[in-house]
Amino acid sequence: MATAETFDLLKTQWSHAIIDHQMFCGETTVEIKMENLKEVLHFLKQLSGGGYEVLMDLTGVDYLQPVIQTKVVYLLHNPISLDRIRITVFVPRNGSIPSVVDLWKGANWYERELYDMLGIQFEGHPDLKRILMPDDWKGYPWRKDYALTEEPVEFKHGVEPKIPSEIIPISKTTTRNFK
Repeated sequence: MATAETFDLLKTQWSHAIIDHQMFCGETTVEIKMENLKEVLHFLKQLSGGGYEVLMDLTGVDYLQPVIQTKVVYLLHNPISLDRIRITVFVPRNGSIPSVVDLWKGANWYERELYDMLGIQFEGHPDLKRILMPDDWKGYPWRKDYALTEEPVEFKHGVEPKIPSEIIPISKTTTRNFK
């Protein structure tokens, strides 16, 4: 089933769950209400004639404006038609969403990564703990408000580390304005 047909079917059966959608350069993105996320993902995986059986990626994008929140992005792939669809949902800062490990076993590590880097809680996850950062790490490095720090690194053979703030000139004309 082609992505356009899938979206039409999604609109027909899950119109109450769709917040927004975009079709651009052959890619379809559908924003879903958080309370309907798991049911919609299950629907897409179980489509007759071959569903979106592969979770290609699960990632997140942190936003500070207009509202502090995180967009969670599910990239799904249909191995029969080779079509892909992107499902997104917005989660409030320190919020939680249902785990999809029971739908895709590979979501286990993706969800742990999002927990570790963005602080998203996945309800029902079998082993939600840090995967990249040390267990005692404070904060979530992918968040836009995470403080950038310089930590000294020890090198072998007497190599002296270079400190980024001392070798990278900061120009007021190249500084980004986030307002």
